[in-house]
Amino acid sequence: MIFQNDKTSSARPEGSGRSVDPGKKKVQHSIISADLKITGDLESTGDITVDGTVEGNIKCRTLILGEEPEIKSSIEADTVRICGAFSGDVKARKVVLTKTARVTGDIFHECLEVEEGASLEGRLGRLGPGKANGKHEDDGKVTAFKPVEAGTGSD
Repeated sequence: MIFQNDKTSSARPEGSGRSVDPGKKKVQHSIISADLKITGDLESTGDITVDGTVEGNIKCRTLILGEEPEIKSSIEADTVRICGAFSGDVKARKVVLTKTARVTGDIFHECLEVEEGASLEGRLGRLGPGKANGKHEDDGKVTAFKPVEAGTGSD
């Protein structure tokens, strides 16, 4: 049973896929399934989960790369979580490499979390501190580089 007061009487029922507040946009979450291959760029103001294959640049708010797909692209996002194979460059405020991540490329970040077992062949570059809205004050200029040896973390 749903109880409504005067403030929510215009709200749509749960499960309707619409925002309760008509003035607010609902954040969208797109899923690229395991049987889907995309050749081309992806851009979204919402979140993307990729379990399929993507060959192209990806720009979104939050990106989750599953364990099975082969991804060949460059990524720009607020948050990136890599669980499988990835080849390309990453530019994100927060990057998480899970224990099953296998990354070939450079990672530019403000915050980096690497689980034991993750593999990275590339360089790490620290981005300058971001503003409150998530934009980078220095437009992605690297302030420091730390070389990483091939296979680091997989021993």
